[in-house]
Amino acid sequence: MTIENVRAAIESHQPFDIQMADGKAYHVPHPDFVSFTRKRTALLLVGEDERIQVLPLLTMTGITYSPQTVAAE
Repeated sequence: MTIENVRAAIESHQPFDIQMADGKAYHVPHPDFVSFTRKRTALLLVGEDERIQVLPLLTMTGITYSPQTVAAE
């Protein structure tokens, strides 16, 4: 996984999940929930419970986009 892959997911403004090498997945509901460390080697992810997770880029294995939900009119 590269920083460009993660940036593209963030810039898509779609919810997505980050898969990690240990099998865990972390949900990113909105770009405001994620930030890069200063050296751009890891992500800081704020969970919906407001806990901060530090996710090293080297251990990320994939990104899965959540299905878009359409608001009822």
